[in-house]
Amino acid sequence: MLNYDYLNEISGGDKEFIAEILSDFLAQTPELMAQIATAVSQGDAATLGKAAHTLKGSARSVGADEFAAIAFELEQAGKQGDLTGAPDALQRLQAYWGMLADYLHQRAA
Repeated sequence: MLNYDYLNEISGGDKEFIAEILSDFLAQTPELMAQIATAVSQGDAATLGKAAHTLKGSARSVGADEFAAIAFELEQAGKQGDLTGAPDALQRLQAYWGMLADYLHQRAA
């Protein structure tokens, strides 16, 4: 679920730093997910593009590459103003977040 090679590379193998960035990611992601879901339900392409862009960057910064790829789909939908595929992508993003959040909580325990 996470690219630990990348995390070790950016942290110099510092386990405390890795734990801190994963904790920050866990704390910030629910708000971004809520913004994305609201934007999709309201057909707000501009907000969707911005929130998905932020989420994509956060996900990439912790090595959650698959999660970032789905966020990128939503970012592009928002930027292009074509939200026809956004509900499906949102559903996949939410399902992946459920697994990823569980995984991160287990690792933190």
